[in-house]
Amino acid sequence: MPFIIPNVFKAGEKAIAEEINENFNYLKQSMEQINNTLGSRIDSTNSTLGDDIEELNSGIDSISDNLSQKETIVRLGTINSPDPLEDGQIPTAQIELQADRIHSAAILANSEIILPTLEDDDKMVNCFIEFTIDSQSTLALPLNIKWPEGEPPELVADGVTINRFLFDTTSSGDSWCGYFNTLSIPEVSSNEQ
Repeated sequence: MPFIIPNVFKAGEKAIAEEINENFNYLKQSMEQINNTLGSRIDSTNSTLGDDIEELNSGIDSISDNLSQKETIVRLGTINSPDPLEDGQIPTAQIELQADRIHSAAILANSEIILPTLEDDDKMVNCFIEFTIDSQSTLALPLNIKWPEGEPPELVADGVTINRFLFDTTSSGDSWCGYFNTLSIPEVSSNEQ
């Protein structure tokens, strides 16, 4: 509300009152401008935070979906070409792993694991595969894997024991770390339920 100058003021007092009134109006406009600027910045920050939270939630859902998917490679080695019955050769199966997935396989022929090709911005990636392998089959591993013991592990090739590999990289796939363990499935006798 503007300051009202009474008619009884003298000329000097009137000039001072007008200057006070101008300063008051200037302060009022400045406060309104600050209020509008702060209000729009608060709205913008709330919107940005809302978008960031939504993006994080989406990322968490995506990671959860990837972890819950299980890719199955069924009966590797039953490849039709070349036909092992015709030329006596055992075909080689390529087990192509996908990033951030769980794979399982029953390896029934000489096979090789192929790690995924990554983009430059895929910094932290892992692949997990669990498989059984029989004594007549071999499994070739990529050369760019570093093992905790310095050498690739020995597989349990009895067709029953589950061999497990975990591969991870923090260098966009230039080099990988490999980890290995086994899981023995106890045989269930006919008396057990």
